[in-house]
Amino acid sequence: MGLPLEGEALEALADPAISLRAYAKIIDQKTGQEHTFDPFAITDRLQETVVSYYSEPPKTALGQTKWLTLLGYRQAGKSLTAELCGYIRSAYTPGHDHVCIADNKDRAEYLHRRIHLTHSRWPELVRSDTVPNREVRQLTFQHGGKMRVLSGESGAVGIGQSPDSFHGSELPYWRNAGHQFSMIYPSMINRDHSQVLLES
Repeated sequence: MGLPLEGEALEALADPAISLRAYAKIIDQKTGQEHTFDPFAITDRLQETVVSYYSEPPKTALGQTKWLTLLGYRQAGKSLTAELCGYIRSAYTPGHDHVCIADNKDRAEYLHRRIHLTHSRWPELVRSDTVPNREVRQLTFQHGGKMRVLSGESGAVGIGQSPDSFHGSELPYWRNAGHQFSMIYPSMINRDHSQVLLES
């Protein structure tokens, strides 16, 4: 990272609603050109719903973070937007662990390549330093935050720990989705502030 960040600056960068619009570069589906992320470019509310969930999740009467289930049309950027938000949380929140399980290996790797593209285009002055890693589907930051993408094609994808945020991408298309989710559910349910987004 170019400058040591703390206080309000770090808090602003850790908010996807602020930092994605300011710094995230993505490849536009229609033109193939690189553009700054705009959650309203191809959807009226869908991508903004994802961003606002990660930015300021709704709470229960007891102050626990609610989970979001999202059903939307194809090629609307649901999965990429969720992963961009996971990137922000992991990059600017020390120790934050974000996990995504996509429906198959190819989509998992594709999603993660898009995150690496965004990370490589992030302004160096405020880009979080990463730990060198040869893992194709993992990004680890020097402050301990990390993000991983797994495949729902695997026989058992119970993650064995309790991530701070979890994204189930195209969950109905996972192989044996009910069994897979039953292995993930216990690691999330007892955490008051875990964020879970399930979409298809």
